[in-house]
Amino acid sequence: MQRLNLLEPRASCPKLLSVIGLDVDIFFLLYLGSGFALLFGLWFYYDWKDKHLFEAQRSKVIYHCIKCSQIYTGAHGSEECDCPQCGFTNGRLRF
Repeated sequence: MQRLNLLEPRASCPKLLSVIGLDVDIFFLLYLGSGFALLFGLWFYYDWKDKHLFEAQRSKVIYHCIKCSQIYTGAHGSEECDCPQCGFTNGRLRF
């Protein structure tokens, strides 16, 4: 009975890489490089997405209704906005 030595490299791996035409070190370099490119691409995408989401939330103006005491938001750049609950026109809050 023949014993399999797990420390020796398998003979099929160099045959497969010789068919593709790549050395082992070039193959792993491309493999790791594509993995890093994928990770950095996802990082930049989600960072861009969070930035635009934050900009949309940051550009809203806060209003406080004097009549019914409701706090609500309105469009960017408007000085006055009607209250959604009672319809009273209020000025924007300034901090």
